[in-house]
Amino acid sequence: MTLTSDVPAGWLSRTASRKPLVLINAYAFSKTTAPPPDQWSHFAKLRPVPWRLLMAFIVIAAVCVWGIVATFMQYPDEWIHFLFFLVLLAAGAIFFGGAAIKSVLSYRTRTGWPHLHGLGIGASGIAFRLTGGDADVPWDQVTSIRATVTNENNPKKPNIPVLRVEYAGAHVDLNTDILGASPLMVYWALLFYWKSPASRDELGTTVAQKRMDEWLAELNSSQTKVAPH
Repeated sequence: MTLTSDVPAGWLSRTASRKPLVLINAYAFSKTTAPPPDQWSHFAKLRPVPWRLLMAFIVIAAVCVWGIVATFMQYPDEWIHFLFFLVLLAAGAIFFGGAAIKSVLSYRTRTGWPHLHGLGIGASGIAFRLTGGDADVPWDQVTSIRATVTNENNPKKPNIPVLRVEYAGAHVDLNTDILGASPLMVYWALLFYWKSPASRDELGTTVAQKRMDEWLAELNSSQTKVAPH
């Protein structure tokens, strides 16, 4: 079976991961994190938030705090006239400060055992282990797997490249920049095993791992969107 690999322009950034999926055992997950339903699965962990983005959160939060302090110092008796401005600054400080704190905490939860976050591909389906909650999606419940962008129908909002898995009236978006394995290779793997039920028995084995490693080698060597087979 030949798969197509059409993706939106800019979907695969220069900073996107080039690493493979890793074959792991369910035992690797802690008792506080539900193990994947398959004993063995091919897992792509999430990257921590990039340092540049973290620094941007910190700088914006600091500027907001500075604006609040400066307003009270310069207008100690008239600050009420700047209430709306102060409320906006306070909201910015809380939002971006909270984002910075969550980003720092994510370095442990996303990358270290036993609280690993990411996506696993197994014989029974797709296992999501994410901050927002866990989900185990059987293959027969998957309705769509797409390389797309957020807010694709709203040009006024930023478009973020995501790998979208739709199932049972819901969907999961995985930001391609924080996916810890090659987004295009993960996309190929999900499409291939979703559309090839007869090949799912090899998932969780070195046979599937070898197949995906060969796709990745082809991708990394050519740097072009060549469809695997």
